[in-house]
Amino acid sequence: MSTELEKMLEDYAEAWSSHDVEKIAFYVTDDFIFEDTATGTSHDGKEELKSYLQRVFSSIPDFRLEVKSLFVAGDLVGAEWVETGTFTGRVFDTQVDGKNFSVRGASIGELRGGKIRRESIYWDRISYLRQLGLTLEAHSQ
Repeated sequence: MSTELEKMLEDYAEAWSSHDVEKIAFYVTDDFIFEDTATGTSHDGKEELKSYLQRVFSSIPDFRLEVKSLFVAGDLVGAEWVETGTFTGRVFDTQVDGKNFSVRGASIGELRGGKIRRESIYWDRISYLRQLGLTLEAHSQ
């Protein structure tokens, strides 16, 4: 049986898979921080998050997030997941239309007032780039 917080986190993950930007934003605080450690980027606040999500979902129209496991420990949450999709667009100024990928990752988050205050994601960027036909060495930023 899922706890109320686990159910909220499952709904949050499902909102990613259904590309529901507003629902994702509903689950986060106004001062939410989303950190992508693999790319070294951070998106601060709901509006920046929404803009980021719109770019992701437009370049990966079949984006799916499958949660493999999750935990809640006080104000900390974590999840293991697999992200899949077909990339349409450019990566490092290289057109990669139609390339499929499947990447494992994990998220660690912090809760405040029943919402997600911070989320840091950790995933295999090298595997992702290889699946798109790219290499990190040739496309360092």
